[in-house]
Amino acid sequence: MGKLEVYSVVPLRTNPHAEICPIVFMREHFIHLTDPNKPKGRTLILLNIPPYVAEESLKKVFSPAGSIEAVEFAFRPGKDNNIKWYKSNRRPRLPFIFKVAYIVFEKANSINKALSLRSIDLFNTSGECIVKTGMELCHEEYQQNYLLEPNKTRVQISKHIAGYDKWERAVKESAKSGEVDAEGWVTVGKEGRIAGFEQKGSLVGRLEQKRPKEKKSKELKNFYTFQIRDSKMQNILEMRKKFMEDKRKIELLKQSRRFKPF
Repeated sequence: MGKLEVYSVVPLRTNPHAEICPIVFMREHFIHLTDPNKPKGRTLILLNIPPYVAEESLKKVFSPAGSIEAVEFAFRPGKDNNIKWYKSNRRPRLPFIFKVAYIVFEKANSINKALSLRSIDLFNTSGECIVKTGMELCHEEYQQNYLLEPNKTRVQISKHIAGYDKWERAVKESAKSGEVDAEGWVTVGKEGRIAGFEQKGSLVGRLEQKRPKEKKSKELKNFYTFQIRDSKMQNILEMRKKFMEDKRKIELLKQSRRFKPF
């Protein structure tokens, strides 16, 4: 155990042979403003409490120092921070963070006994940890928050399907009757007085033909230097090709012609 200004520095051990463990800072709680939930002279404040430490664990550790009236938690030291903590704890999952703890004893002499502790031991006489940590704690949180029992899952699925079927029947009935809903809309279906039409394949094809064809994007031709050069080269090649074809035709005509002087 050591001292850091007004705080007593003690290790928090989960087993008797722990060499590396969290450090807790504790002192008597005193503020200028009176707080009925934290009476002066009977309240102990503890900083850097790990997330897995609960109210029952602190009561077991500090009960030898004297009878405990209440144990409260907070996000950080200060007025009304414990109120914010308990408001946030109304959510399904508790905040898994390091926290501040306030221990209120019934008698004032219990404060000195609590501050004389050399360590906060969260294990029993046989060396077994009294809190759940590590994989055991993660497994318990997963079982409570995420894993559903097969029977409960089956019931939830059945309720969801029944609700969807009920909604689907209501939509069909409103389509037949042509009633206006609360927002002023009328559901149109394949049946009833204002039934809609069924879009068959042939009808869809005719509608697609009537749609205006998309115009091809305009492209600038013979605008850039490389386009002009390519265009000239292409013209030369075409003229050369036409010249060779004409030359071949003339040769064929010469060969087929017969000389008749008389």
